[in-house]
Amino acid sequence: MKNRGSILLAFVLFQAFSVGAQAKLVVNAPDSLSFLLFVDDVQCNTLPVSSIQVSKVNVGKHNVKVVVEAQESIFLLNAKNLFSHSLTVSVLNNMLVLVPTGELKLQAKAFQFWNNNAILVAVKDSVYVGKKGCESPASPSTVDSLVAVLHSKSFDTERKIIARVQLEADCFQVKDIVKIISTIELEENRMDCIVAALGHAYDLTAINELLELVILDRNKETIRQKISQLQNK
Repeated sequence: MKNRGSILLAFVLFQAFSVGAQAKLVVNAPDSLSFLLFVDDVQCNTLPVSSIQVSKVNVGKHNVKVVVEAQESIFLLNAKNLFSHSLTVSVLNNMLVLVPTGELKLQAKAFQFWNNNAILVAVKDSVYVGKKGCESPASPSTVDSLVAVLHSKSFDTERKIIARVQLEADCFQVKDIVKIISTIELEENRMDCIVAALGHAYDLTAINELLELVILDRNKETIRQKISQLQNK
């Protein structure tokens, strides 16, 4: 019976990862931190480890979850053809987080932060009835997790890259866009993120609040022009 169970687990893993597989997933953690890895609810290791590699992942979206004792962290990974996607497991402010590294940070267009079973919560139309730039904005816990990761980075350019990728990949309320971009110091880096966020702002009636993120008049004028183009669509 034990052998039959092992064969069944191997078959499930084969079905999940081998058909059309063209990407690799690598998840690492400090030696003091061991985790269980799940991809699309398929458990990849039976004992906690501090490093694991899944060599065959189908191109497309996958739920990647790590579990450490009572905490878990989940990413929606958009696996790219012939890419090696890397995640690092860490603990930040007593929360388990998955931090993108390597190619995932620079290339991925669709990953999302969740921590400790937090999920996306859409803002109901009864709360906001103005013009929308996108649907189902990220939840407060998602935003807080992203901001925590940004604060953990030492370099402004690194914060800009992570923020820009996330702002391009999801929908956010304007107040949350301001919160995210406020973690970035250099105005030129803020401008990159503002431009990335304009097409992913939920509540367009509040979009002018983004002007407060920059000081230079030329940058304010650039943002006004892009906002005008967005509102006239």
